[in-house]
Amino acid sequence: MNPSPEQLRQILSDADHPLGVKELLRIAGLHPGQQIALKRALRQLVREGRILKEGKRFRLEEERAQRPEPAHRKGRKGPVSTRPERPQLEGILHVHRDGFGFVHPLSGEGENVYLPAEEASRALDHDRVLVEVGGRPGRLEGRLLSVVQRRRELVVGLYQEQGGRHARVMPSDTCLQGPIRVPRTQMARPGDMVKVRLGVGERMLEEGEGLFGEVAGSLGRPGDPSAEVLSIAYGQGFNDEFPPEVMDEADRVGPAVPEEEARAEDRRDLRAMPLITIDGEDARDFDDAVYAEPHGGGWRLVVAIADVTHYVREGRPLDAEALRRATSVYLPDRVLPMLPERLSNGICSLRPEEDRLCMVADMVLDARAHLRSSELYPGVMRSVARCTYNEVQDVLDGKDVPHRNALRPLFERLLAVSRALRGMRKARGAIDFDLPEHKVVMGEDGSPARMEKRERKESHRLIEECMLAANEAVAKFFQDEGLPTVYRFHGEPDEQKLAAFAMLAQAYGFKLRFEDGVSSKELDAFISQLEGHPEQRALNQLLLRSMMQAVYSASRVGHYGLAAEHYLHFTSPIRRYPDLLVHRLLKAHWARRGKKPSQAALEREEARLEEMAAQSSERERAAMQVEREVVSFYATLLMKDRVGEEFDATVAGLAEFGFFAELDTEHVEGLVKTEAIGFGGRLDKLLHALVFPEGRRIRVGQKCRVRLASVSTERRQIDFEPLEIDGKPVARRERAQRPGRPGWRPTPRFEEEPRRERAARPGGRPGKWRPEAEERGRPEPGEEAFARAEAPSRRRRFVVRPADQGERGAEVPRSQWRPEPPPLAKDDPLAAFMADAPPPAPPPGFDRLRALAARGGTRGRELPPEESPGRTRERPSREPREKRPARKAAPGGKKASRAAPSGKRKGAGGAGKSPKPRGRSKPGRRGR
Repeated sequence: MNPSPEQLRQILSDADHPLGVKELLRIAGLHPGQQIALKRALRQLVREGRILKEGKRFRLEEERAQRPEPAHRKGRKGPVSTRPERPQLEGILHVHRDGFGFVHPLSGEGENVYLPAEEASRALDHDRVLVEVGGRPGRLEGRLLSVVQRRRELVVGLYQEQGGRHARVMPSDTCLQGPIRVPRTQMARPGDMVKVRLGVGERMLEEGEGLFGEVAGSLGRPGDPSAEVLSIAYGQGFNDEFPPEVMDEADRVGPAVPEEEARAEDRRDLRAMPLITIDGEDARDFDDAVYAEPHGGGWRLVVAIADVTHYVREGRPLDAEALRRATSVYLPDRVLPMLPERLSNGICSLRPEEDRLCMVADMVLDARAHLRSSELYPGVMRSVARCTYNEVQDVLDGKDVPHRNALRPLFERLLAVSRALRGMRKARGAIDFDLPEHKVVMGEDGSPARMEKRERKESHRLIEECMLAANEAVAKFFQDEGLPTVYRFHGEPDEQKLAAFAMLAQAYGFKLRFEDGVSSKELDAFISQLEGHPEQRALNQLLLRSMMQAVYSASRVGHYGLAAEHYLHFTSPIRRYPDLLVHRLLKAHWARRGKKPSQAALEREEARLEEMAAQSSERERAAMQVEREVVSFYATLLMKDRVGEEFDATVAGLAEFGFFAELDTEHVEGLVKTEAIGFGGRLDKLLHALVFPEGRRIRVGQKCRVRLASVSTERRQIDFEPLEIDGKPVARRERAQRPGRPGWRPTPRFEEEPRRERAARPGGRPGKWRPEAEERGRPEPGEEAFARAEAPSRRRRFVVRPADQGERGAEVPRSQWRPEPPPLAKDDPLAAFMADAPPPAPPPGFDRLRALAARGGTRGRELPPEESPGRTRERPSREPREKRPARKAAPGGKKASRAAPSGKRKGAGGAGKSPKPRGRSKPGRRGR
């Protein structure tokens, strides 16, 4: 029974400090499975203003934080400083190529902390670091305290030899600091791509000398895709090699299960049960087997999982390396396993017709697939068949598969169980987005051949449902026994993101209430309404973004997406460390014969598990990043030779700078920049659409046609040019301003002057200026604006192109000057407006510039006053300085002007006074 609001207020009133959810659960005597209901009650109280929320803790509104009285030092005057210490944060450092970095919290929740370049340079990209946090929310800044763990061990780079006993390696990863010093080696030739192990002994970042390491092997000449793939994996801290001590421990494991091991540990013998494995065609490790049979109006479902903990013992090097990796990384051309292949593909893999040790979840389900009872125990099994998804699907579809037809009854029973489980989960409120996935198909030469869209078949769902049932049954066991473990936690959606999504859904004609929180069942019902809607894909993607990311946790329970009160991972211990931990905790419980540890021991165990859960969550996110980057890299390899081709595509995502288009046939995604569509485009976050001034709107799901503009394998980026969007051609438009508005100027046509005619001012680079340019002296008043505009960039200078070559020597009176408006389409509403608009006044000095450009060859001589349109005053005298009349002296022998002598001033040939020097300056030297 959940506590009432008054009971919660009473608990908070009796407490001497704000309480968190976990403390409230314990004080109220609630079951951990009631955590979601408790959070909803607390949120309602906060919304009503009856309690206050401070971070993740709650207190009564009447409570006020008491300011501590200043303590006094014994024997000293004055109070002791009560300035609070700055908080500390442990997280993962991500270094930008410009030197600065951001520390992402290890838990994956909370704000990232900015590190200046001088702080970020003391660690490596993806290191686990401890920082001191300062600043304010939204602009947190940190100071690096220590490096907790080096993530990166290996680097891929270009080997170069130089004078001396050291060589250097230029890393492929731009986030690393400069070249890496390495001893000369015979394992590689200059110009080879090599693998470098960072840190010889304890040295890695030497003061003033950068990175140091040693060459661990050659990867061949540049251009091999495998070198880039390894560089991506190394950058996230993964490795394709195991330390020697780990390999030595793995080599001591035998290739088969002895009979004495099969009978030990109270194992049940399941070798007579026809358990089967179902995996993909390219799978190499098989960690789960299933069997189903009718049982009392329902079913008996047996899920057997490889017993990895029998070979990976706690505290050994093999276990430490497995925790450091925490997950296997599955790439198109290889697997970076969590365990050595001797275990992952050998003794731990449930190969057919071979004895294997296993951990079993034996469940009894009723006709509606509700769990009636379950039993967990260790066992020994022998798989009868290694089946693939396609084989099982063909048998279920009624096709003749000779070597699998005998298993048809078992497949059909498993299908009936999975459909009942899916129906039960659907009624409970589990959310099924069913978003498409893509897979890179590799060719025989090791290069990508094509991209395929993965189709979820009944055979895939069959295994998924069986694994979900086993995971829930094991989680329920730990909940009922009150034992600590590592759960798979998925929280409720972010309220702000959900509110934004509800507004977007309303714009599309759908209503979603979220004021009192949204249950997963309500969200699933909403998704069902989208079936067949043109905006189904867009709304599904946006709803998925509002969801919280699932993480591992030793303290938080519940899975919102699955509508499960308790859930964990039990079924993949070969490739996930949390699953291995759950197996180990089960065995420890059985070894105690069910005796429960003390409360202090339970708290210590929970703290230890929480740290390992955080490590597993972080490594899972890193593995996902590696997989995404590798797929992007292979996509660029597929498209690099097809620049200029046109494709049919679909708008797959929107951003401030453009939209992402996914090719309909190639299933490759690239960017269409906003400026390639037109001027003034912006992202409307309420409508989630790119909108343009002319009324065009671009949304996810729209069809388009694009041309491949560029491909960069280094940046793993593909750019498209838009040709059509929703059947309408895209014509790039320049910015059009209405005449008469502030800032409107005519747009004359310009051409770039040939480089050989450019001039530089005196004092510039030699050979870049012409004497006749200096003879012109100071520019006319009308030329000053042009000179100022020219000053920032001396390499690029423009002149106005004359309208007619025959008019070079003609006079251009001011009264005949007319601006040339930008060309407009006939149907443009601005055309009529501009036809009636009076010609604006020309910019200052425009007549003078046009005349100078037209005369071309007369630059070196002076123009008479009548040939100088727009001239406002006489040019100063060009007489030599010695012939000019002397300046009159003021009475008393002092000069009448404070200006420096003309020979001391810059541009001495011009008229006017130089500015007064500001501040103190030495005699005879101008202030600078």
